[in-house]
Amino acid sequence: MKAILLFFALFFSGCGLIHIELRDITPQEKKTPKPEEKRMPKRKEEEKEHGTPLSVKMPVRGTPIKTKRGYFIKTSCDEFFRSPESGRVLYAGDDLKSYGWLVMIDTGQYIAVYGKAQKLFVRKGERVRSWQVLGKVGKQGDVCGIMLELRDKDGAPLSFELER
Repeated sequence: MKAILLFFALFFSGCGLIHIELRDITPQEKKTPKPEEKRMPKRKEEEKEHGTPLSVKMPVRGTPIKTKRGYFIKTSCDEFFRSPESGRVLYAGDDLKSYGWLVMIDTGQYIAVYGKAQKLFVRKGERVRSWQVLGKVGKQGDVCGIMLELRDKDGAPLSFELER
């Protein structure tokens, strides 16, 4: 009897009248996805290993004021700010209104972000040398200066100290 039923089932499935699907009924192990490991950026790993924050040359003469994400360096209005290391200009413009004229330099180790500039002397894609003049400091209220932040490749702020 089973043979006749199997024959008719195969015959009708061949004609397209019915659809037969064979399934494996053995229990399958449930695979739970492993949580992704969050990897610290290289600079933060180095900082954690050595216990000392990143140290960067002062880009302009003045008085550094620590902020939540970096420093505002108060200086005279006729000063020019410089790149602490050689790198490539990722962005130069004034599209981000809260930052004023802004320039971003990729040094390979971190991204240096300078904001609140009055004038820029570099363009996007340009290579800059260490200590090259990038622009003129701007005025924020009645104080002149430049804002400096260091970011990792993902854009997260890095803690750092300024060398005088």
